[in-house]
Amino acid sequence: MRHLLIYAIGMLLWRQQAFSQENKLELYYNKPAKTWTEALPVGNGFMGAMIFGDPVKERIQLNESTLYSGDPDANYKAPTVREQYNDVTHLMNEGHYAEAQTLVTRQWLGRALDCYQPMSDLFLDFQYQGTVKDFKRWLNLSEAVAGVGYTVNNTRYERQVFASNPDRVLVLKMKATGSDKINGSIRLSTPHTPVMQLTSEGGQYLLNGRAPGFVLRRTLEQVEAAGDQRKYPEIFNLDDSRKPFAKQVLYANEDNGLGMYFQNRIKFEHTGGEMYMKDGAIVVKNVHEFVLYLTAATSFKDFQTSPALFPQLAAERARMQMKKLEHINYNELRRRHVEDYKKLFGRVRFTLNTKTKQASLPTDERIMRYAKGGDEDLVTLFFQFGRYLMIAGSRNGGQPLNLQGLWNDKVIPPWASAYTTNINLEMNYWPAEVTNLSECHEPLFKAVKELAVNGKEAAFRIYGNQGWMGNHNMSIWRKADPIDICACSFWPMEAGWLTSHLWEHYLFTGDKTFLKEQVYPLLKGVVTFYKDWLIPNKDGYLVTPVGHSPENTFIYGDGNKATLSPGPTMDMAIIRESFSRFLEAQKILGITDDLKTEITAKLKKLLPYQIGSFGQLQEWQFDFKEQEVHHRHVSHLYPFHPGNQITPNTNPILTNAVKTVLERRGDEATGWSMGWKVNLWARLYDGNRALGILSKLIHLVKENDPAFAGSGCYANLFDACPPFQIDGNFGATAGIAEMLIQSHDGYLHLLPALPDRWETGAIKGLKARGGFEVDLSWNAHRLTGAKITSNAGGVLPVKSQVRLEIKGGQLLKEKTENPFMQPIQTKDFLDHSKQRGSEWVQPATYTYYIKTNIGEQVTLNAK
Repeated sequence: MRHLLIYAIGMLLWRQQAFSQENKLELYYNKPAKTWTEALPVGNGFMGAMIFGDPVKERIQLNESTLYSGDPDANYKAPTVREQYNDVTHLMNEGHYAEAQTLVTRQWLGRALDCYQPMSDLFLDFQYQGTVKDFKRWLNLSEAVAGVGYTVNNTRYERQVFASNPDRVLVLKMKATGSDKINGSIRLSTPHTPVMQLTSEGGQYLLNGRAPGFVLRRTLEQVEAAGDQRKYPEIFNLDDSRKPFAKQVLYANEDNGLGMYFQNRIKFEHTGGEMYMKDGAIVVKNVHEFVLYLTAATSFKDFQTSPALFPQLAAERARMQMKKLEHINYNELRRRHVEDYKKLFGRVRFTLNTKTKQASLPTDERIMRYAKGGDEDLVTLFFQFGRYLMIAGSRNGGQPLNLQGLWNDKVIPPWASAYTTNINLEMNYWPAEVTNLSECHEPLFKAVKELAVNGKEAAFRIYGNQGWMGNHNMSIWRKADPIDICACSFWPMEAGWLTSHLWEHYLFTGDKTFLKEQVYPLLKGVVTFYKDWLIPNKDGYLVTPVGHSPENTFIYGDGNKATLSPGPTMDMAIIRESFSRFLEAQKILGITDDLKTEITAKLKKLLPYQIGSFGQLQEWQFDFKEQEVHHRHVSHLYPFHPGNQITPNTNPILTNAVKTVLERRGDEATGWSMGWKVNLWARLYDGNRALGILSKLIHLVKENDPAFAGSGCYANLFDACPPFQIDGNFGATAGIAEMLIQSHDGYLHLLPALPDRWETGAIKGLKARGGFEVDLSWNAHRLTGAKITSNAGGVLPVKSQVRLEIKGGQLLKEKTENPFMQPIQTKDFLDHSKQRGSEWVQPATYTYYIKTNIGEQVTLNAK
């Protein structure tokens, strides 16, 4: 007993020491940003800003999360599939996949998405009588404050910027300490110059503008080559000829007066000298210190209402936001901001190994050196940067994170800066529950409910089906139609995947009211659509009639290529998950109806998972050859991650088939794909392989520099697909958490995939399914202890590679399940393998079952 007491005290002191040594969580640089992907992001869930940090000519690029091109009343909608349905399915059944695909792309797709828009730029131009020295540019993740500091002659200049969520304002403070003062000018501008207006009101500096009414990310030549002119009556005539003014971007009167209004409003105050407005700018003369308060608003009302109908709304909102700040000074604003932010960010603390000198280098230098080793602390920064981006970009009442999160500087952004729902949008929210940021999930939940409204209309209009659906992309207008040119756009499967996020929130929280009121109605609509979309194949199994394995191409026949075919694995995985969870929800809520009978019967008839000729989990209904073996998407692994239909505990043979897929695909990929693979290898308990891929993601990429090309991350830690896509950041953060705890396979598994390089570490505040909060520590690559807080009560099943001494709760003698951690049971499969490696072997572990009460803490110490 004395030995255990000494050990426990020692571990407590070690954990305290580990976190006391935690480096200040800061990105920092010794030079200004030259490109947008070197600038530093701040955000409050509504406004985003990218700070370049130039001492002389500062640029702060600004976004507002609702500012999109277009209008909810599009001039073209996707046609019904019913007119060509028999032709397409006949061709599919005959094995003429390319011909069927041609019909789909020509007849079943709608128009390209509207685009997320940049709002404006804040420019600060300063004059100095001397040379800039001792420069530092930084972003403090612990407080969500960015800044710049430098010296000219004997004067130190410092700027700090933060975006406050409680007060919906961007705040910039600049101070000169020394004999010199601040001189220069401040001005706003916007990429939307045709509709820009600079003015003033009540001593405040204003920019009024409008987003384009029409933005087309495709070139006109691409549209014409596809024969899609009919989809864009804004720029093409009925005879398919171009209108005289045809171009990719149209403003206001060029597009029947459409376009969302926006306004920036700046209030300023200063100490010493003068500040006044002149010639469209704010003049700064001999000022010791000044503060800018910047608000932003748009005329967006909701996903169904045209913002062009409310020309005064943006100004009214911006004025009202500024008025709320009248009696709040800078110090109070900063305090409120930091307090609000830390309530979320401060829940999780993470340390790895002993800090080295390398950890004190500028962040871009750390990224360049990371692959050589000696700086695992950079992993903790990368992990926490993902959590920072989640808090900065996704808050209650705001919009969900799109492909670029909250930050975009292009009128025609990559992939429209869309909500791409065949992986990217979902990946953005993988860290939300496990890294203790459940509240940040809310904008996605709201968007899913909005999509279901349009998805119900589209399901009937396009398919003649009940329920609701969506395809592989949407924008703020929540269009559910298949879009654009690519065959990959026809994918009416996204509803089930999106709804799974609400289900995961239920699993992590145990909130039965949320299940009843939020999850179940959506899930019922999902399965209602899917059940009528399915058809029997020649063997009597139910499959989707036209499906897609995003975004892969297969080879069939004499070298023919296609992407569409009946019943691909990912289609079947999402349907199986949705059916299973629907029936589970009915059981929990005590619901019995005719739909239960039908879904139960159809669940049993779904095409089972299959093992292909290489021993791999088969990607399509038929064992096609991939055009690209190393393709970036691993869509057919959905049932392994993020799903839990295939797990090491329930099906080792299929788990081994998953591993074979990953080995054949390889580790090289785009940024977001590497983020997914980190999670997949973590679920295979291979921490070294997961970290190897993570190391490829923490690889410096620079814009327009061939020496720093490829996938990885930019100097500001943004994921480089390339170009910038934020999903890789969130995938990596979730993957790191997955390496440390897992709770999807029947147990809270502690350190399931700990890499050899992470010799010593501690993490506090991760969340597990069943409402458990987890703190744990390890030394010499061995779990030393954990503290589990039971927020919902119930059984805590624990799995560990070391024997544990348990304090708290009631240790049970027999195996007892926690329903929130149970995987979907999927044991049947079809085996067509001609070769297969050794079957999956579970690592040796110790298991414990502990009964807990609500609020109880359980302490686990290694024996």
